[in-house]
Amino acid sequence: MNIVRLALENQHRDDVLQRLVAGAAQGDADAFLGAAVQLTWAGGWAAALPGLLALETMPSVIQDAFQAAWCSSASDAFGLKRTLTLDLLGQDHLLADGLALLLPAPSDSMPTLLYRAQSLQDYRAGRVGCWWTPERELATSLWLVTSAASEHVGDHVLLATQASAGAVICGTPDDLDIVLDPRLLQSVRVVGVRRNDPEADKIAA
Repeated sequence: MNIVRLALENQHRDDVLQRLVAGAAQGDADAFLGAAVQLTWAGGWAAALPGLLALETMPSVIQDAFQAAWCSSASDAFGLKRTLTLDLLGQDHLLADGLALLLPAPSDSMPTLLYRAQSLQDYRAGRVGCWWTPERELATSLWLVTSAASEHVGDHVLLATQASAGAVICGTPDDLDIVLDPRLLQSVRVVGVRRNDPEADKIAA
């Protein structure tokens, strides 16, 4: 029975992914969003984005529909924005590429200075995440809800950047969470460290 159930679940997931990509390719917003709301299994968006990225371009009608769903679900604990974010924890480059494809390019200028908290271990390894905020005091809270629990152990750093327009993927001047492409950030500096590790002092110095 478990084998049959697993086969049916895999068949359903394959069907959802095919309908999602087909809807995007054909510019059918209803079909696209109808499939998107069915990406309810863990890792659904992580499985979906490679197929969408293979399209290379996205019809504006799909971008507009995705943007409306993304913005309207911002406060929904089980909405598209939260689901996609959770599915892509630790996969910041895939998140950046996916949102850059699915969302229209931002037209508004962003705040000049943005902040991000993240683990000291990731910073030392040269990894910088996507989620940033113009409010310094909110950086840690934003990091906690946009990162995996395994990243929260040990020391963490507070980073600051002045993002160029080309690095901004989504956000408005009024948003408290802004997505940047970390590969396009020219300057990221440490402005604070919460440390349990004496070596952290060397990073902050």
